[in-house]
Amino acid sequence: MNYSQLRLSGLLGYLFTVVALLCLVFIWNAACSAPQVPSQPPTPAEPTSTPQTPTEQPPLDTTMRPTATWAADGVISSGEYTNTNVYGDYEINWKSDEQYIYIGLKVNTTGWIAVGIQPGLMMNEADIIIGDVSDGKATIDDQYSTGNFGPHVSDEQLGGTNDILEFGGKEMMGHTLIEFKRALDTGDKYDHPLMKGVNKIIWAYGSDDQLTVKHFNRGYGEIGL
Repeated sequence: MNYSQLRLSGLLGYLFTVVALLCLVFIWNAACSAPQVPSQPPTPAEPTSTPQTPTEQPPLDTTMRPTATWAADGVISSGEYTNTNVYGDYEINWKSDEQYIYIGLKVNTTGWIAVGIQPGLMMNEADIIIGDVSDGKATIDDQYSTGNFGPHVSDEQLGGTNDILEFGGKEMMGHTLIEFKRALDTGDKYDHPLMKGVNKIIWAYGSDDQLTVKHFNRGYGEIGL
């Protein structure tokens, strides 16, 4: 190999070295200046169970006890009436709707029993319903008092009407029970309308089934509609 060839070979080797160094420098700079990609936060693990739904509490039981169907059978059943007042041995039960009143009387006697709607003084002008049970049969009458101490006679005798629509009764264990139904406002001038609010009443009972026998006990009370 002559001198020219050696010189050319050395020059080529030098150029190769320079190019190699430039490539290394370029690669190094690219690596150093490359933007750093932030690492991603770990993906939360999927829940291993279904979230629990809050347990719903059962609603409060605000229902009232079932109401018994009213029947004029002389038996005062639980729930048959919505109101009760007691005056010693005398008990009056009642309920009403938009048109009628239903009354059940239970009295510690085997004689007659009565209730009167009383707008006047003492017995005067009292609208009286009186009944008894004799030999297992109930009787009832719609009466009107014409004086402070009576007499009280049938509305029909005065030209009015008997407005008791249904009734029944029994004697049980020394008690007389009478149930009846009438309109709140009968339209009879010898019957007093029962109004919303407090209605004054008088009550009485005897020791005998004879309606003419004087009362054994009596008193005043009220029913509210």
